[in-house]
Amino acid sequence: MPKTRKSYDNEFKFQVVLETFNPQNTIEKVAKKHNLHTTQVNQWRKVFKENAHLAFNSTPAKQKTPHKDPEKLTQMIGELTIENNILKKALSVWD
Repeated sequence: MPKTRKSYDNEFKFQVVLETFNPQNTIEKVAKKHNLHTTQVNQWRKVFKENAHLAFNSTPAKQKTPHKDPEKLTQMIGELTIENNILKKALSVWD
C-alpha cells in the first residue's frame, strides 16, 4: 500500500514558522514538537521569508472591487430588483 503524503493547512505552517522565530526555540525543537522533519520546517521558513513582503501591499485583495463599471452594477441591481419582485408575487400566490 503506497504511503500518502500529509498535507498541512497554511494556518498550521504559519504557526510553526512563527515558533521558529522565537529566540528560545530552535528549529529542531519546533520540528520535534509538531512531529515534522527539520527540512520541512526550513522549507516553510524559506517560503515565508520570500513572500513576507506581500504582507505590506498598499491595496489588499479584499479591498478591490470586483466590478468597476457603474453601469454594469446599475444593470445588475435592476435585474435583481425585478427578480425579487417576481419571487415576492409568486410567494404571495402560494400563501
